[in-house]
Amino acid sequence: MAYQPNILLFGDQTETNLSIQALYNHANTSERLLGYIDAAYEAANQALDQQDVNPDVRAVYHFASWIELEKTIASQEVPDVVLRTTALCFAQLGHFIRLLETDTHLRQAWVSQKLILAASCAGQVPAALAASTQSLDQFVLAAPELVSIAARIGLEINRRANSFNDDRTKSWATAVGTDLKSAQSVVDGFNRSKDLSQSEGLYVGVTSAWATTIIGSPRLHRDLFDSKPFAEGIQITPLPINAPFHAFNAPKPDLKWIIGTAPVLDLLALTKTVFLSSEDGVAFPPQTGAKLVCEAVLNMLSRMTDNSKVFSKVSDLLGQQDGCIVPVVADKSARRMVMDLKEKKVYLYTRLPN
Repeated sequence: MAYQPNILLFGDQTETNLSIQALYNHANTSERLLGYIDAAYEAANQALDQQDVNPDVRAVYHFASWIELEKTIASQEVPDVVLRTTALCFAQLGHFIRLLETDTHLRQAWVSQKLILAASCAGQVPAALAASTQSLDQFVLAAPELVSIAARIGLEINRRANSFNDDRTKSWATAVGTDLKSAQSVVDGFNRSKDLSQSEGLYVGVTSAWATTIIGSPRLHRDLFDSKPFAEGIQITPLPINAPFHAFNAPKPDLKWIIGTAPVLDLLALTKTVFLSSEDGVAFPPQTGAKLVCEAVLNMLSRMTDNSKVFSKVSDLLGQQDGCIVPVVADKSARRMVMDLKEKKVYLYTRLPN
């Protein structure tokens, strides 16, 4: 049985199935998607070329095609954060274009602004564009600009991580199967025992009904978990993320530099679409596309993600309706949402006949 889509979900940095080859396959019959692939490649490389880096460092970020980039990321146990952030944004924007081109029902629901938009961490940035555009051509025109923004986000968070002078091949984020209050208590006690300031120590960056993510340098992670602060049997899972996202105690990012000169975003606006902030599940008020993208960047870099509040808000908005999730590079995030909303009837979207 097929259901009418009503939830659009963009995944986070834990997503591994980017399916970029599928974009190239669809581009064989789509001028829009083919143009986006080429324009996004140019935009990403321009953003990376403009940085004051030596040739050896720039070479690390070189990729001949998006398919090659996906293979590079897949080969790394903990992928480079600049490449991973850029590739995820590219893939999500591209798959959204593909979905809108091939699914009349989804496109009508989006144009009519009847979808609930939710996204975790990095997914907030492409979701902001989906929330502030109302036509496919408008979306395709602005999408490459978002890819260049994603590249600069990656460079910004990479600089922040390098300032810790710690191992970038290891995980900087560990999901612990406990609630926010318990995890925060452990982290606060650890930081006090090490005489670490809030900006130097570990911190809680993400929470949900099933786990809380502790973020910080690998050295501090090792010291914390070697002390076995959590009860035996609690699941502890290092995540393939090597940078300090959601760092609310770090200096605020340079939004003017990250967003760059993007007049196309000033022409866009969030109006009626319900787009939930990953920080607290509250719907963003109407605002320009440029301001909305800024908020998305702050949610990604400087604010904690609370999926419990986001999913609770989704449940409230659904009311008596069944939920039908359209994942946009969000396989893992969608499974978590279905699990969290188990008291409601929530399904993954199966395409309806056009």
